[in-house]
Amino acid sequence: MGLLNSRKLSWIICGVGFVLTTIIYFFMPSMIPIRFSGRIADFYLGGIEIFLFPLLQLIILYLSGRERIKYFLTHSKAYVTDFQYNWVISGLCLFLLAAEILEIRAPF
Repeated sequence: MGLLNSRKLSWIICGVGFVLTTIIYFFMPSMIPIRFSGRIADFYLGGIEIFLFPLLQLIILYLSGRERIKYFLTHSKAYVTDFQYNWVISGLCLFLLAAEILEIRAPF
């Protein structure tokens, strides 16, 4: 229960996202089409953009660990316990990991 009630779970999810993205990055094409006009691709992005979701996870984890933000969220009108706070942050990181997996899977 210690792992599920701590911030370690959020950091593990973030680490899995970075490792997965790093592995997939080397197998992706250099230019990925993202917008099409009919059957012809007219806008391309490089592969480095797949690191945006893990970067967003890292920013969320950093900001959620700040004492002022945590105090503000846990002592608002709707009282949130530390257990609930950790689950919300872990759930948000898990949601971003799922979105990242869908983003990585799309070009293939």
